[in-house]
Amino acid sequence: MEVIEHAPLYDTNFVRNGRAITVLWASCTMFLGILEIVVLLEPTWILGGGGKSHFGLYQVCEEFDWGLECHGPPGALNALPPFQTVAGFMVTALLLVLLSLTCVGLLWFCHSGTIFKLCAWLQLTAAFCQALACLLFPRGWDCPTIRPLCDFRSDRYQLGGCSVHWGFILAVLGTLDAVVLSVLGFTLGRRQDALHPSDMKPSKKGKKGNVHLWSESHSLHSPSLWNIQS
Repeated sequence: MEVIEHAPLYDTNFVRNGRAITVLWASCTMFLGILEIVVLLEPTWILGGGGKSHFGLYQVCEEFDWGLECHGPPGALNALPPFQTVAGFMVTALLLVLLSLTCVGLLWFCHSGTIFKLCAWLQLTAAFCQALACLLFPRGWDCPTIRPLCDFRSDRYQLGGCSVHWGFILAVLGTLDAVVLSVLGFTLGRRQDALHPSDMKPSKKGKKGNVHLWSESHSLHSPSLWNIQS
């Protein structure tokens, strides 16, 4: 029996590539958190008729002769009345994304496969909440506060004289981003479980003599380390 010489190099490259993907996944999660904050606070979800006004979840901005003026309900985090439920789902999605980003730091202390899967579930739940927010947002377009901005022609799921602005587009893209990151998180979690199975123990095989091999659970995910020559 001979050990394949390039097997250790293969394992090293496999781990190194996995670390690079993990860093990329964590960076994209951080970017998603920043995107969620921008989308939540920016009043640029819908562009009013003539391009002289726009609104989001918290403020309505109108352009006058003296400049742009934004107004909304009193209070720092009070959403516009027709979008309070939408804002609640968006805040929940933001908190879940930030929580998943915080859990990345636990990779140094806990089993990485479990942490990856936990973050993936948080991101998937955040995507679900944000998808609900995007679906419920058009229900508030018939509000008396919104209709004058759309030439009094807007209704539920009908913009009338308004048009979709970049804030709403980013909200939809953020939902898709969270789904992709959750899928990648589940994939990384399964990969870590394959690299570090809990039941990895040396076993004995062979008709002549005792040969120590990796357990079957590890051999399913790595190339064979032995060539058996008769």
